[in-house]
Amino acid sequence: MPIALKDYQNHIDRMPINQYLHLQILEIGEGYTKIRMPYNPVFTTTWNASHGGVLMTLADVTFYFALATLKGLDISGSTLAMEINTSFISPSRESELYAEGKVINSSRAEVRIINTTDKLISHSTITYLKK
Repeated sequence: MPIALKDYQNHIDRMPINQYLHLQILEIGEGYTKIRMPYNPVFTTTWNASHGGVLMTLADVTFYFALATLKGLDISGSTLAMEINTSFISPSRESELYAEGKVINSSRAEVRIINTTDKLISHSTITYLKK
């Protein structure tokens, strides 16, 4: 039985880091998820751009939920991100962000993060291991 969008949101809301990031799952599909992160000046650099560590965290969470659409929400104990390779394309300033994650194959996923004007902010490839 497919998992409802609200169940994914309930799961993300239970993640301790989400009390700070306030992530919202917008879409789910087979091997795909789209997540919104509201703008928060706390997560910017001294140049007022989104901090790279926060972008990588968003990519990590987005990949997890894309994989969960295929494997179920109980994968957290059986799947590990082994490598996250992120290219920072453009700075994001004072904008909410949207992350789209796709599972590529049984060990790789990708996440693209864009701003409200569809400008590409970062692109990540994730290599993961299933226990």
